[in-house]
Amino acid sequence: MSTSTTPQRRERRRDYRQFLPLVQGATLIEWTGTGLFLAVSTIYFVKVAHLSTSSVGIGLTIGGAVAVLAALPIARLSARFGPVPVLIGVMLLRALATLGYLWVAGWWSFLLVVTLIAVTEQSSPPLVQAYVGARAPESLRAKVMAVQRTVVNLGISLGGLIAGAALGSGSTGAFRALLIGGAVAYLIVAAVFATSRDQGSAGTVATTGVRELLKDRRLLGFTAYNALVSLWMPVLNVAFPLWLVTATEVPERYVGVLYAVNTVLCIALQYPLNRCYRTTRRAWLSYATAAALLSCGALAFAAAPGFGTRGALLTLGGAVVLLTFAELLQVGASWTLSFDLAPEGARSAYLVLFNTSRTVANRVAGPVLMTGVVLALGKAGWIALAAVLLLGAFIPLAALRGARRARPPEPAHAPKARTGH
Repeated sequence: MSTSTTPQRRERRRDYRQFLPLVQGATLIEWTGTGLFLAVSTIYFVKVAHLSTSSVGIGLTIGGAVAVLAALPIARLSARFGPVPVLIGVMLLRALATLGYLWVAGWWSFLLVVTLIAVTEQSSPPLVQAYVGARAPESLRAKVMAVQRTVVNLGISLGGLIAGAALGSGSTGAFRALLIGGAVAYLIVAAVFATSRDQGSAGTVATTGVRELLKDRRLLGFTAYNALVSLWMPVLNVAFPLWLVTATEVPERYVGVLYAVNTVLCIALQYPLNRCYRTTRRAWLSYATAAALLSCGALAFAAAPGFGTRGALLTLGGAVVLLTFAELLQVGASWTLSFDLAPEGARSAYLVLFNTSRTVANRVAGPVLMTGVVLALGKAGWIALAAVLLLGAFIPLAALRGARRARPPEPAHAPKARTGH
C-alpha cells in the first residue's frame, strides 16, 4: 500500500465525520416536519376542508398510484444529475405542496395537492439513501442506516408531540400553523443540501433509461418481494386499529398506547439490531425472519377476539411487538440489499424505483387488501395473510441457496493466500 493513500483516507474520514451530522440534522428537521403533517393532514381534510372520509381515501389511493408511476422519471433525473440536485427540487416542491393544503377548496384541488405530496414523500428517502450510502464507508453503511432510521423515528415522534400540543387548542389557526411549520422544515432541508459540498459526487452519474430499469428482473422481483414484507405498514396503520375497535372489547384509548410501544422500540432497538443485516447473507436472513414474524403477528391478531379485555390487550400487544421487530429487520435489510443490487453508475435511479414497493404496500394495495380482504373475512382473513407471509419467509432462503449454487467452484488444489502482508 502506498503512503500517498493515507492522507486521502484521513481526509475522507474527516469529511465523512463533518458530513454525517449535517445530514442527520437535516433528516431530523425533515421528519419533524413530516410528523407535523401526518398528525394534522387527515383531520384537516375532514374538519377544515370539509371533505368526506371516503373521498379522502380515494384521493390518497390515487395519489399513491401516481407516485408509483412518477418514480420512473424521477429515477431518470437522479441518474442523470445525481441525487442531491433532484432532492433539493423534491424538497422545494414538497414545501409548496404542503402550503397548498391551505387553499384546498374541493376534491380536485385536494387530489392535486395530495398527489404532489405522495410523489415527493416517496422520492425523498431513496435519494437521501443514495447520497448518504455513497459517502459512507462500506463497512459502516448498516450502522449509518440504523442511525438514520432512529433519527427518522425521533423526528416523527417530535412532530407528533408538537402537533398534539397545538391541536389541543381546538382552533383552526393551529392547523394552518402546523402546515406552515412543515413547509418551513422542508425549505430548511433544501437549503442544507444546497449548501453541501460535492453535490454530484454521491455515486457516478450516468444516463439510465426506463427500459434498462424495467429489464432488470432482479430489481423488479426484489421490489415486489419488498412490497410483500412491507405489509407491516398497512397492518399497523390500517388493520390493527380497526380490528381493535370492531372485533375486540379493548377500549379505543389503547390504540395510542400500543403505537407508543412501537415507536419506543423502534427508537431503542434500530441501532443495536444493525448487526443483523450488515452483510448480504444476514440481510436475506433478516428478510426471512421479518416475514415469519409478520406471519406470527397476523395469527396473534386473529386470536385476540377470543379472549376477554385483558387477554385481548396482551395478545394485541404481542402482535404489535412482533410487527415492530419485523419492521426493524425489513427496513434495515432493505437498505443493505437494495444498495448492493444497484450498479454504481445508476444507484439513485435503482433506489428510487425500488422505493415504490413501500408506496404500493402502504398507499395503493395495502389499505385495500386490509379493509377489503383481511378485515372483511375476519379471522379467516388474518390466517390467510399469515399463510402467505409464511410462504414469503422461504424466498430469501431460496435466494441464498441459488447464490451459493451460482458461485464458481474453487480449484481442488488452489494455493493458499499469503497472509504475511
